[in-house]
Amino acid sequence: MENILKIIYDKTVNNQILDLKDIEKILELLVIDKCLNDYILNINVQHIRSNNLASYSNYTKNITVYIEKVEQMVKDIEKNILISNDFEILLYKNLSILQVLFHEVEHANQQKIAYNENSLEAFIIRLSYLVKNCYTEELYEYCPEERLAEIKSFEEIITLIGYLNNNLSILPEILYTEQLKRLLRGYHYSNAFINVPIIDYFTLGNKSELLNAFDFSDNIQSQYTLTERFRYGFPISIGEYGTSMKKLILSLNKNFNNRINIK
Repeated sequence: MENILKIIYDKTVNNQILDLKDIEKILELLVIDKCLNDYILNINVQHIRSNNLASYSNYTKNITVYIEKVEQMVKDIEKNILISNDFEILLYKNLSILQVLFHEVEHANQQKIAYNENSLEAFIIRLSYLVKNCYTEELYEYCPEERLAEIKSFEEIITLIGYLNNNLSILPEILYTEQLKRLLRGYHYSNAFINVPIIDYFTLGNKSELLNAFDFSDNIQSQYTLTERFRYGFPISIGEYGTSMKKLILSLNKNFNNRINIK
């Protein structure tokens, strides 16, 4: 990952946003680093309009980046972020583009994980593949594949900036806030109850029988940490939700004019 960090850092130091050549190079490095040659065959950059920043097709094994949407994301950051440090603003923009790439590469990695690992994550992904039309508006925020791709991509971003932490003031807090946003994705409070994303996903996806594979008994808090439960969309308590949401809202109000949606 050091070579990717160098690209990001060098572009930022030179007051530049990642360009198409950088995006293609980073994707090539990620394919090599994660041994995904069998899962990512082509990288395309499209100028056509799209509702997505990027996409991965497990059929063609192509990653497509929609550059106009990415440029709009960068403009939105400029309008909404409250950081006063110009270097950190630009670094945040470049890291946001990198997160989009990490997200799509993670979808390819999920194919590798699903059929080559014997882990809880692999098991959840395999079950998730059994739900049809998982990218409908109703299911999207609960989809394990999407939640995991968002959460893991921000984990990678945060790991990456760990090498620069001594030189950064506000950005680490903002990135942890972005990660918390993704952890809370799909959780909602209503009528003194916190819904469970993985339950909603399989229920709304007409595959509720698959939930029999999980044990959501009261001792789940002792089986999995809060971060693990967030990660997999497992049950959390009202107190855990309230504490996390309060932290998120305070940070968003401090650092942004408006909430920024990144993928």
